[in-house]
Amino acid sequence: MVQFCSRGCQPPLEGVGGAGDPEDLIKNMALGRRVHRSCLKEVGIPEEIGAEKALMAFAHVLHHTLDEMDEERWLELRWHLQEGWKQSELTLWEAPDRILRADPPMTRKEPLSRLLAIHQELEHVVRPELFRLLWCMLTSSGRRPGLRSLEMRSVEGGLLFPLMMLEQLSVQGVPAFFDEDEKEGMSYLRSCLQLGDRLSTDELLGALSSRQYHVQGAKIYLEPYLRSGGEWFTQREIATWCVSLARSCSLLYAFRVMFLAAVSGESGPLRVLLPD
Repeated sequence: MVQFCSRGCQPPLEGVGGAGDPEDLIKNMALGRRVHRSCLKEVGIPEEIGAEKALMAFAHVLHHTLDEMDEERWLELRWHLQEGWKQSELTLWEAPDRILRADPPMTRKEPLSRLLAIHQELEHVVRPELFRLLWCMLTSSGRRPGLRSLEMRSVEGGLLFPLMMLEQLSVQGVPAFFDEDEKEGMSYLRSCLQLGDRLSTDELLGALSSRQYHVQGAKIYLEPYLRSGGEWFTQREIATWCVSLARSCSLLYAFRVMFLAAVSGESGPLRVLLPD
C-alpha cells in the first residue's frame, strides 16, 4: 500500500499493493495488465501483442530486482520514495494517482491543448518512469546503480539519456535473463517511444520545455535542437504522436503500479509525506 499525505492522508491509489506475493510474476503481471487495459480503454486504443510481452518483461525485472535488494539498498530506496522529493525535483517520485487520472493528449482537440498535455506526459510520466525502469533493469542484473546519480543524469539529460540507455542495454543483452518474448516486449516499448523520422521524443520534449514552438491553426512550428532551423508539423503528425504516447504511457503507468506494489509488498507500506 502507498499513501501520499499532507496533514490529512489521501486515499491510497486503488490497486497498489494488491498483487499479493510481491515476487509472484503472474499476479504482478496481472496487476499491470489491469492498469494498462484501463488506460487504453480510456483513450479508445486497441491492445497490441507487444504490450503483453513488455508487461511480462516488467514483471520478470521486478522479480529479480527484489532478489538483489539488501538492507542498505532498501533503506536508500524507501528514503527516495518517501522523502527524496525534498532534495530533488518532485516529479521523479510524484504521487501516481494524479498522473494516472490526468487527461491524455488524445482527449484534447485544440493543437495547443494537445501540446501542453504531451509535455505533461513526457515530463511527468515518460521521463521519471524510464528512470525507475532503468534502475530496476540494472539492479536486477546484479549491478548497484546509485539512485541519486542516475536520477540526476535523468534530470539533466531530458529523455536523451534514458532512451540511449534503453538501447544500450538491449545491445548488451541486459538483463541476461530475458527470453525472446521479453526482448520483443522491450523492443515494442522502445518503438512506442519513437515519434517518427522527422522528430525524436527528446527533441519534442526539449522544444516544448523551452517553448520553442508556435501554433498556427491546426499546424505547429517546432525548433528541434538537432536541426539548424524549425519545421512545421501537421495535425495528423500530432495525432500520431498522441497515439505513440498513449501506448508508451499506458505501459509506463502499468510499470509504476507494478513497481510500487512490489516494493510495498516486499518491504512494507510506504507513507509519502508531502507539503500542505
